[in-house]
Amino acid sequence: MFALVDCNNFYVSCERLFAPHLEGRPVGVMSNNDGCVIARSEEFKALGIPMGIPTHKIAPELRRRITLCSSNYALYGDLSARVQSVLEARVPGLDPYSIDECFLDLRGLPDDLEAFGRELATAVAHEVGLPVSVGIAPTRTLAKLANRRAKRQPVRPQVCVWYDATTPELETVLRELPLTGIWGIGECLQARLAGQGIVTAAALRDAPRDWLQRRFSVVVARTARELAGISCLPLHALETPRRSVLCSRSFGRPLGDLDKIRTALRHHCQRAGEKLRRDDLQASTVGVFLRTSPFLGASQERSSAWGEFPFPSADTLLLNRLAQALVVHLWRPGTVYHKLGVMLGDLSPRRYHQPSLFDGCDSTRQERLMMAWDAIRQRFGHEALTLGVQSATADWQMQSRRRSPRYTTRWRELPRVGSR
Repeated sequence: MFALVDCNNFYVSCERLFAPHLEGRPVGVMSNNDGCVIARSEEFKALGIPMGIPTHKIAPELRRRITLCSSNYALYGDLSARVQSVLEARVPGLDPYSIDECFLDLRGLPDDLEAFGRELATAVAHEVGLPVSVGIAPTRTLAKLANRRAKRQPVRPQVCVWYDATTPELETVLRELPLTGIWGIGECLQARLAGQGIVTAAALRDAPRDWLQRRFSVVVARTARELAGISCLPLHALETPRRSVLCSRSFGRPLGDLDKIRTALRHHCQRAGEKLRRDDLQASTVGVFLRTSPFLGASQERSSAWGEFPFPSADTLLLNRLAQALVVHLWRPGTVYHKLGVMLGDLSPRRYHQPSLFDGCDSTRQERLMMAWDAIRQRFGHEALTLGVQSATADWQMQSRRRSPRYTTRWRELPRVGSR
């Protein structure tokens, strides 16, 4: 049996955790630079405001009724880790699927899984303060559907358990569920299946497996087996090796000054290097791209350049040195740029690192330096150690005018409590 634990309206719930006055009010969370709506409360959805709408297109009469928050990823990431910690202490195995979803392995647990699901939801609410829904079923695909069913329950904790694939409730769900409601099936695949007369989840489940594999793919055949209650995705089967690392962001304000662009690039190289080392990887190639705004009347410019290391590396200093050389060739005087990014490619595990005999560098010393770099930034914050001066109010920093404090990861932003 598998469980899928999903934090309800995760970004909004994180904002409400330290701002209880937002409970019951329509709340939305905006993307980087406060561009679009990327998360909505139930009250926000009831107003008919669609997901992804640019914030400037929200009608003025609706703007007066809603609360918009800038994204606060430091807070969301920390609360996600806390939820995973609470769950991991109670189950044999945990497999994070996204920042707000986790699959759980329930082998060896008591037979009353519905009571256990309520226990999980109550524990997260008590220890972290976030509402979650729990779906339990024999396969991951069915657990996703059970979780969706649980979210529709009006009372908390929201738990739905299907002990086997022959449950009458599940049969009804599969006969009414369109293909796009199944985990892993998008609109293009739905159209292809519909062309063969398969339009519901039940029809896909009942289709011949060999035919599905020949006509479509082994993934579609596996999905059909999962719908029938046959588990095909063991724990950690969703983990795929990272093929590239991308760090990019639109500027808070359009930039044409090369020095400011290079400062922003140093910031991206820092983040890219940390991601590499966190996953124990090294890169052989570095790419940099610059783009002008697609909303300006002038012709758009999109330029990119790639460079290659003589040997794979995860050293932030080397990554930045090569990236800085590339951006100088891309920059054009008089051009105002809107977005910058750095991409690392040709990744390989660091345990296969082959030092060079001719470059004259001490790879062991570089590795120790990067370990110290990561330790200092992790303990004292990313602002404690940077490549050059990087001001939090620089023009290239993204706009976050409505960002809440990072309550759980910044000493200076701890919640303040007064007494009388």
